[in-house]
Amino acid sequence: MATDKRLSEVFQSAKKIPFDDNSKLIFFSDCHRGDNTWADDYAHNQKLHFHALQKYLEEGFTYIEIGDGDELYENRRFADIRLAHSHIFWLMREFFNNNRLYLIYGNHDIERRNPEVVKKTLSTFYDEQTQKDEPLFE
Repeated sequence: MATDKRLSEVFQSAKKIPFDDNSKLIFFSDCHRGDNTWADDYAHNQKLHFHALQKYLEEGFTYIEIGDGDELYENRRFADIRLAHSHIFWLMREFFNNNRLYLIYGNHDIERRNPEVVKKTLSTFYDEQTQKDEPLFE
């Protein structure tokens, strides 16, 4: 009974994403974006992912990332990941700016269940070019 109660609580508190027969949704999971070193499995596919996201953005899709988008289990600093894959985050920001981005955390980025961590790591980033904090996913 405890499981049923907990699932009901999660369902009731979950954000609802409206969609209909005309909606365009794309789901990605387990990207595991890392710091672009030899251990970053995502680095091998980042060009493919970039071009796919670019096409989906142009065609009006909503991007839903289902867990483990960033490899925070092996990389403790999100800033390293954001810097290594800034072009991907630029595209994700475009989805965000058009209200078409949803991020669901997984076990490799579980700390994002904490709203304070999300605010600290995802709302802004330090831009090396402008040398100031810039909005990411406010």
